Amino acid sequence: MQSLYFVRHGQTEWNAIARMQGQWNSDLSDLGRQQADVHGQLLKQQQIQAIYASPLDRTRQTTQIIQQYVPIEAAYDSRIMEWDCGHWSGYFYEEVQTRWADEWAALQADRFNYRGPACENYPDMIERAQPFVEEVLAHPAESIAIVSHGMIGRVMIGIIMAFSEPEMLGFTQPNDVIYRLQLPGTQGDAPQIHHYAAGSGPHQGVVEAW
Repeated sequence: MQSLYFVRHGQTEWNAIARMQGQWNSDLSDLGRQQADVHGQLLKQQQIQAIYASPLDRTRQTTQIIQQYVPIEAAYDSRIMEWDCGHWSGYFYEEVQTRWADEWAALQADRFNYRGPACENYPDMIERAQPFVEEVLAHPAESIAIVSHGMIGRVMIGIIMAFSEPEMLGFTQPNDVIYRLQLPGTQGDAPQIHHYAAGSGPHQGVVEAW
């Protein structure tokens, strides 16, 4: 049975002030470094054999802290960078909602398919991540950590779990949560999903979106 651990980077300075990051860079906050340290302690117990990570600064910093506990080389892959939020990158969420009021309303009306100005939508992210997911599923390692982001991480989980659009939109991944997907060796059996929160777990299922 293969186990995949989907790790979100720790809190960043921009997370803390509700500023859109997308594929722009923001450093981990003090809390984010603490969260990454807890991730590393947990993953140390899981006999991780391979690490993949997004190349953005916040995921690199999280990965480097994890590597203090899991001292193996990470493969950085641009296909698992975060949602590209286009012209909204670097703006506070409140500013986006004001400056692009019509576009923001359209996004809320169809969060799966709508593209903001120069932004990706979920189908774009699925297309980008699908080849990466297939490569990970074919990897011979039995325990793999994937360090990525809140949205693209959910996309990858949704692909593997064969989630519907509402299911993919219906859960979240806070900075202190790791998802574990256990893939059965028997064809036809469904993957099992659990989560760890702040090092506690595993807990059955996903963290529902608020």
